[in-house]
Amino acid sequence: MKTVAYMRVSTTSQTFSSQYYQIKRYGYNLLYKEKISSRESNRTQLRLALESLEPGDTFLVYKLDRIARNTRELLTILDSFEAKQINFVSLSDNIDTSTPMGKFFFTVMGAFSEMEAEFIRNRVKAGLVAAKANGKKLGRPELTTSVDAAISEYQTTNTSVCKIAQKYDISKSTLYRHIKLKNVSRGRAAC
Repeated sequence: MKTVAYMRVSTTSQTFSSQYYQIKRYGYNLLYKEKISSRESNRTQLRLALESLEPGDTFLVYKLDRIARNTRELLTILDSFEAKQINFVSLSDNIDTSTPMGKFFFTVMGAFSEMEAEFIRNRVKAGLVAAKANGKKLGRPELTTSVDAAISEYQTTNTSVCKIAQKYDISKSTLYRHIKLKNVSRGRAAC
């Protein structure tokens, strides 16, 4: 069992010193650090730190906001820790999931995660109902006229699918899909 520590600062002008002091006092086996905003999705060192974890390991941070951009992302990470039996320690937030109080924290966070997911589902359903009630057509837009004209040209000329798709402002994949659905045959010209 190892302790994997992660430190992050948002700008290159900031230092790790305050985080490092606390993390060093706690102790760690592996340390990952990066200077990047939490808004950036490509946090390579965080990804590497998370990938290095095995069941029974501990993931250590100075503060919760060092690992997640928002509550949803934090809940996702914590859910994966629980599923993989990884302990989580946030020093300044006094969270240690290897303790009874820390396990309680996981339970509460799990409940919030489920509640948030349910809220999202309900908002999506309500939005779809409202859109439908306002006459909004849901699903993929119909391209019948353009597609039919494109298929007709495909059957009667030797023009490439690329050029036909451009002419009728549809994607090649849409044209190919409808050609296949309608079982239209013709030798295909290259793009």
